[in-house]
Amino acid sequence: MMWFLKIFFVIVVLSLQMPPLYAADIFLGTSKKRFDKIPIGIVSFQVTTPAHTASSSPKQPVELNDVLTIESVLNADLIRSQLFRVIPLDQGDKNGLDLSKEPGKAVMDWAKNKGVLAIAWAKLYPIADKWVMESYAYEANEWKSIIRVRMTSDTVRPLAHRFSDKLIYHFTGEKGLAETKIAYASDRGGTREVYLMDYDGENKIRLTSAPYMILPPRWSFDATQVGYTFYNHGVSDVYLVNLATSQRRKVFSSSRLSFPPVWSPTGDRVAFASTKDGNSEVYTMHPDGTHLKRLTSHHAADLSPTWSSTGNEIAFTSDRGGTPQIYVMDADGGNTRRLTHSGDYNTSASWSPQGDWIAYTCRNGGGFLKLCAISVDGRQQVEITTQGAWDDESPSWAPNGREIVFTSNRFGKSQIYVIRPDGTGLTRLTSDEGKNTSPVWAPR
Repeated sequence: MMWFLKIFFVIVVLSLQMPPLYAADIFLGTSKKRFDKIPIGIVSFQVTTPAHTASSSPKQPVELNDVLTIESVLNADLIRSQLFRVIPLDQGDKNGLDLSKEPGKAVMDWAKNKGVLAIAWAKLYPIADKWVMESYAYEANEWKSIIRVRMTSDTVRPLAHRFSDKLIYHFTGEKGLAETKIAYASDRGGTREVYLMDYDGENKIRLTSAPYMILPPRWSFDATQVGYTFYNHGVSDVYLVNLATSQRRKVFSSSRLSFPPVWSPTGDRVAFASTKDGNSEVYTMHPDGTHLKRLTSHHAADLSPTWSSTGNEIAFTSDRGGTPQIYVMDADGGNTRRLTHSGDYNTSASWSPQGDWIAYTCRNGGGFLKLCAISVDGRQQVEITTQGAWDDESPSWAPNGREIVFTSNRFGKSQIYVIRPDGTGLTRLTSDEGKNTSPVWAPR
């Protein structure tokens, strides 16, 4: 079992101290862009049963809690996007206006005087076994409709997420995060399995069911599949699960340990680490398991590959310099260079979607694991999390680069959190009895 222990050298806590990083006034990714947040108001959504649906047999009646849930989720989505400033429209002096129906010119003028530039409103009703939400958005200044869309879903929360992403895209041209998923590993059911959840921690579902060890999940480039490794009695099988059909397919097998594949941005290749040749090395292959190619050849352990946004480079962890550090190489295995030089423990690299930063797990002077980031040219280095006698690890970027999901044991057992690259906006996503670890954000 010595080979198995060696591959997990990255979890061994060393005793050396990590020198301080560069100044904390360096801003990462999109967080360094300064702009005025868009002031938006949410008018109370309407509960209705249109005449043409009166004869239908909905599976459940519309309840006030359903409406409040959608309004609350939409409000939270817009605030978390960092792009909007939500101004309450149901509080204070309404000048006798009726805010329980579609806003007219009087409401628009009143909202405009409160500093609102956009208004969101919707009506909700059930048809058969679906929820239907007719969603509208208006520009208060010009009193005109800018979004009119009818959406359906089995449950109400996805409707709010979809509406928020449409608002974000209309006003900014940027794709929102609200409909994205996060995959992670959890032993909440007694064995270590792969789970999925919404970006806000809701709607958790189990994806795998196996009596043996499951290694961390990885998303396909188009977010339609999840890869993981099933390890059983010295044999590791790499599987892909199609989320639409729930079918799983074995793409690689080894009598040694192989980690789950990481997709290139174009989806034509995957990278993974394996001890198939005796030592842990980084390999690439086609997603169907063909055209296997070994990229590294070193007596040290090389693992945890992550692709650049262009697919031209791969960052990985290696202890070839004596301690675990982040290295970068070309996608064909050439031009290998060491990226991190501060500290004796730097692992689990995650390349930002914009391609300019790499987040990773570092260890501070107190011996605790934290989140750090380094620019791809190695000239700038920052600590994202700094304080506390606990470990923060396994970072994964949101597809828009505005947040990072990670694991922390700051309140005991490992749970999953998100944080902005500048260290603000910490939000806890899981609170289960078990250990929740190794989160990875879907690329879309």
